[in-house]
Amino acid sequence: MAKQRIIVLSVLSFSLMVFTGQTLSQMRSGPPPLKPGMTEEEAKKAIEKWEADRRLQRRKLAHEHIRLMAREAWKHELRVSERQWRIIEPKDEREELVSWTTRTRAGCGVRDYQTFYWRKPTEDRGGGWPPPKTPEELTEGQRIVCELIDLMRQEDPSDEELRQKIDALQQVREKARKEWPKAKRELAAVLTTPRQEAIFLIMGRID
Repeated sequence: MAKQRIIVLSVLSFSLMVFTGQTLSQMRSGPPPLKPGMTEEEAKKAIEKWEADRRLQRRKLAHEHIRLMAREAWKHELRVSERQWRIIEPKDEREELVSWTTRTRAGCGVRDYQTFYWRKPTEDRGGGWPPPKTPEELTEGQRIVCELIDLMRQEDPSDEELRQKIDALQQVREKARKEWPKAKRELAAVLTTPRQEAIFLIMGRID
């Protein structure tokens, strides 16, 4: 057990060095690309975009490091080898995706007593996690959520338009609810020890 902990810590330390090196490399990438003849306003926008891109890249690198740490921690807690984890991981990811799809939703909040706002999956969370998704990364449910939010942001969307998106989102959620039991069973089928079953059972990932 002590040897396993040493190995895990060594892997995590090495990965931190790698990601730190990548982050420093990004920070040393030079000044923003300013072209001759740019107006002051164009230069300002170019600098702002360059800074925003660097912040996003740093967050993505940090997120990837967290993902790697979580992966190693999972392997350690489940007491599985890399080979065994590669069997469990896709089933675990599938169950998680289906589970989330059953309750596909967006973020929201209030800025003051009168201002309520929606936050789509494609919109920046002000440095929060996870980073915003590109339109290509959206699931079907998330795409419908974004379209529904666009309608909600209109001054007076029609009931027909709202009903169409409501029905579409409910259908996606219902389809996921029907797939969820199968995803749980497929995950349970690749578990090989009572300890592994206990971990996923406690988390509600299997029945």
